[in-house]
Formats: sequence, structure tokens, C-alpha cells
Amino acid sequence: MRLKRFRVEMFRSIIDSGWVEIDDMATVVGKNESGKTSLLKALWKFNPHGDHPYNLNREWPRGWRSERSPEARVVELEFSFNDSEKEQIAGIHASAEGITGVRIEKDYAGMFSYRCLPHDPDDTHDLVWVGSTLINTIKALPGELSPNFKESYQTAFDDFLKAVRENGGAEYAVEHIEELCAEASKHVHPNEPAGAAFHQADTAAVATLKKHVEGVKKTLGQAPPCQKVVDTVHEWLPVFIYMDDYQQFHGTAQLNQVLERFQQKKARGSDETVRMIMEQAGLDLEEEVQKGEENDREQRMLDMNDASRTLTELIAERWSQRKYEIMFQADGQHFITFVKDDQGSALVPLEERSKGFQWFFSFDMKFMCETDGQFTNAVILLDEPGLHLHASAQRDLLQRMHAYGRSNQLIYTTHLPFMIDSSRLDKVWVCEEDPEKGAVVHQNWATADKDARFTLQAALGLSWSQSLFVGQHNLVVEGVTDFWYLRSMSTLLEQAGEEGLNPDLVITPAGGASKVAYVGTLLHGQDLNVAVLLDNDPAGDSAFAQLVHQWILDEKHVLQIGDVLGKPKPFAIEDLFQETFFLRHVNDAYTRELEGNPLTLTAPGVDVRTIVDRVEAALAERGCGSFNKGRVAKRILTELATAKLEDLAADTVESFAAVIQAVNGLVAAWRASTSEKPPPQESSE
Repeated sequence: MRLKRFRVEMFRSIIDSGWVEIDDMATVVGKNESGKTSLLKALWKFNPHGDHPYNLNREWPRGWRSERSPEARVVELEFSFNDSEKEQIAGIHASAEGITGVRIEKDYAGMFSYRCLPHDPDDTHDLVWVGSTLINTIKALPGELSPNFKESYQTAFDDFLKAVRENGGAEYAVEHIEELCAEASKHVHPNEPAGAAFHQADTAAVATLKKHVEGVKKTLGQAPPCQKVVDTVHEWLPVFIYMDDYQQFHGTAQLNQVLERFQQKKARGSDETVRMIMEQAGLDLEEEVQKGEENDREQRMLDMNDASRTLTELIAERWSQRKYEIMFQADGQHFITFVKDDQGSALVPLEERSKGFQWFFSFDMKFMCETDGQFTNAVILLDEPGLHLHASAQRDLLQRMHAYGRSNQLIYTTHLPFMIDSSRLDKVWVCEEDPEKGAVVHQNWATADKDARFTLQAALGLSWSQSLFVGQHNLVVEGVTDFWYLRSMSTLLEQAGEEGLNPDLVITPAGGASKVAYVGTLLHGQDLNVAVLLDNDPAGDSAFAQLVHQWILDEKHVLQIGDVLGKPKPFAIEDLFQETFFLRHVNDAYTRELEGNPLTLTAPGVDVRTIVDRVEAALAERGCGSFNKGRVAKRILTELATAKLEDLAADTVESFAAVIQAVNGLVAAWRASTSEKPPPQESSE
């Protein structure tokens, strides 16, 4: 069961956060006091480890007192089921077939409400099933019954069954079935005219009926399908683990004093961390307090040594900066946790290690504790992780977080560039304060405040004070191969006296279609003219939708190659070359893998995909691994470097020329809108 998306309402500074989507990980950026912590705290209290209820008095938004209610919804989450879970849900009842997920709400009073997706199962027992249960179990009583008893009981049963069907089914049956037993008993004649044998059979039948009634009540009294589904799903809920960057673990304490504070329900935060460390190492607080009063020091030393090795092995390989060894020592009631690293022999108390190590250590301890050492089925909520870590350690933490995301899900807030995964920019969300709506979470970077944009911009290697993009007119393309092809063909066109790319145009490869929207809108936000060139394929279509419909870049400034040329989808920049030309360079680049057996492709009319997709599929079928476009592009560029325009196919030249003209048309329009004059031509003298 995986969290798909969530929203927070009426919690602290948040009126309505809006829906936030997540797969394995989501990153939330924003300046201080923007609502990031409130977002995580509201999620954490949905299903925390331990008792952490919502507090209506302290957490209800200020200025909304008239709307305050314990029944007000705080969080709404949607979960999806995996195939095994779908099968288990479908097995509960026929009406539960086809259910793929669930939407769950929780209010300030702590009440959950469930709605299955795309439909709810039956919330009452089916009347046919109720009737069948009664008929199959108690309609026909055993034995050679007297005619009088048989007829009377049959009439009583039929009347009971009719009443059940008319009055709601299972609930009525459970409530009134004892009356049927009482009615049956009335018809056992004390002096059965038909004989003593019949009297005994009738009496035995009533006893059997009473015995069956308990089973019927149990069967009909079970929860209806909807409740069964809810009960099942509730058991699957992941635990939500919250941690901020400032939690410090204490490993030194007077154990008897710690135990006394726990018994008096006055435990401190440091007491909690000491007990957590001990539990993960296999030590029991009460037992260790008792051992502290005994004289068997040798056994205690052995216990401490064993516990030290246990915890050391648990955290092994989790901290890649150095290797660490945990060592426990106890003298009477005085307990201390030492941490020794592989670069020194000195024993250093846990509290005196670096803040970076303490963060990793506390994270691992808490994660182990709240998932019972399983490290699975959790939604991990990290508030500004890695603040005290060196940049390289931040990258190490990010890798660890990815590893945890494989069997859990993770949402974290940050303003640190090194804590942004540049390969997953589509998973980055901005949290900012709206004067009217409170804190909101969205992916519209074009409208975000500059403080929020700065984090992503820095992660992309940019700077607000000195942009790497020095041109006023910019074209963002998907990848470096797009840049190579456009520049090379522009040069050939210019050499032949044709129109090449406008010299004032700066082309920027984004590093993939998913990053085009981010780079494009960040440049646009610096008052630069920006156009985007995309393929007509699913990734390009997705980027187009983000730019035009979500990120408010003008549609006329987002060009898709197939649309420019009037080509049907899908169509990518590699499709501008003739198939035989492109395939020849594929075969040259993959000579070793193909072992002298050139690749062939199905006809485009039969296989409607881009040539890159078709080549990738053909290579995979031949067992040649994944397709590297760069290897082929380099060979094509080598040929283009010494070629002339007439050496290329006419339709290839015409297609590239049309794309270049479309881009240049945007530059002309930008200049016209600002009355900008073309730069003067340099003198050849």
C-alpha cells in the first residue's frame, strides 16, 4: 500500500495546501516560516508511532475561530494497492472486486473515514446471502419430526425469513432469531398424540436449532464487506515517522534515575533516547538497573560487550564517511555510550561526536525503533535534514534516503542545493505563504517567490547574481545531442548561404525532457526571452503540458518538432535524418555488439514509434543492452564536420531548415515587441 498524494487543511498556517503527489520521494522547498514544518507535522499525526493527537486549541489556524470544529478534516490521503493487496481485497466480497486504492481522511477528533477507489464495496450484507445462510442452516431440522411440529416450525420459519427480508437483513436476524427458537419450543407437544418417539425427535430438533443459532448469529453478525475492507486496509497503514534536524541522542545517564522518571511519567527527551539505544542493543532498562545493584561485574561486562557488538553491526555500512564502533560501559547505575572511529583509538562519548554523526545516528535509531527494526512500510518525514552535514555527506544522506525509499516513502523539506536530486526535479514542490490562502504547496516555479526558486536554481548550477546564461534570447532543448544537431546543421546551412540559427540565440541543453520546464521557467523568471524545443513523444508532451498549462510559458514559445513540420506523432529530432542514414551510424557505433550482423528495422508504417525507440527495441532484442544516443550522435557529427549541404538528403535539409526558421521567427518577434534593432555586422577590415 503506497501513498499516492495528500493534502492538509486547517492546520496551523495551512488553510488548504492543495494536493501533493508522491511516488518514492517528494522534496518540499521554501523559505523559513512558509509552512513546510506544519505540512510534515500534520502528516505525521495521521498515523504516528505512539500517541500524538491533533490539538484543536493549539493547531487550529488563527483568524478562523468561527469555523473551528473537532470534526474538521486535517489531512486527506490517497493510497494505491499493489497486485497482491488488490487480490486480497477482492477476496473479501464480490462487491470489492476492482478496488485499486483508498482515500482516507482524519479529523481533529482523531476519527478516520474511508472511501474506496474507484468504488466502495457493499456497506450491508446482501439479502440473498442472509436468506441463503438461514435456509441452509436452520430451515430443515433433523430427525423424524411429528407432522404438527414440522408444519408449525415451517410456518414460523417462513414468517421469520419474510420479516428478515423486510427489516434490513442480517442485523434484524441476529436480534430476533432467539424468538424463532422460543416459537419452535412452543410446538413441542408434551404428550405428543403421534407417540413418544416423535416427542423425543421434536425435542432433539429444538436443541439442535438452539445450537445452530449461535453459529448463525456469529456468521450474520460479522462486519459487512465495506467494514471488512476498512479493517483490512487500516492494518496496512504505514507508520509515519517525523524527525527534525535538531534531535540530539543522549547515551549517558544514571539508569536508576531514568527508570524512576519513567515510572513517574516524567521522562525527559534524553531519557527516551537512552532507552531507545538500549533497546536496539538488546538491553532492558529495568534489568540493567537491577544488575547495577549486584556484584557480578564480570557478567555485566560481558553483557555490555555483547550489546556493543549488536548495535555496531546494526549500524554498519550506514555511515560511509568513516567506520564506527559502539561501546557501552556501565559502573553501577552510571551508563555511558562511547563511539570510536577507525581513524583513532580514543573513546568519545556519543554526545561529543560531530553533529553530522549525531544526525545519522539518531535517524537510524529512530527509524529502527518505529519500524520494529524492519525499515519497511513507513512514510518518513524529514524536516530540513543534513543542515550540519558537509556537502559530500549531504550527498551521502541523499543516497541513503533513496535507499530507504525503495521499501518506504520519504517526504523531506530543504533549502540546501546539495539535498536536491537534479535527476528528479519533477518531484520537487514549493511551499510558500499566500496572503489569502495561507501556506500552499505547488510545482508552479514560474510564480514562486525568489527565495523558493533559489534552491532549485542553485541545484542546477545557476546563480541569481551572475547567470550562466548571458544571452537575452534563449532556446532550451532537451539534451546535448539536440544542441549538437542544431548547431551542426546550422553551420552547414550558413556555409551554403542559407539561413542558420540567429547568432544572438543561446542554446541550453536541459539534460532531459523532465528538466526542460524547470530550466525554461527559471530563465523566464529572470526577464529573459525563452523558447523551448521539444520532441513529439510522451516525454516531450509532458514537458509541453507543464510549460504551457502549468508553468505559464506562452504556448507559441514552446515548439514541438513534429508540429513545426506537420508530422504525425511520435516524432523526435533524430527522425529529421533519413532512416538509412541514421541506421548506418547506429550499425557503425555498435559494430562490436552486433558482431558484424547489421541491425534492421520494421517499416515505420507498421511500427509507429520514433526511430530512437525502434532502434532501442531492436538492440534489446539482439541482447545488445540499452541504446546510447550519444555514441551515434558523435559519429553523425564527425561526418557532418566534413560534409556539404548537398551531401545530405534533401528532406533532411528541408526539415532542419524549417525548424531553424521557426526558432528564428521567435527571435524576430521578441525584437519586434521591444523595438530591438539587430546588432551591427562586424567589419571584415
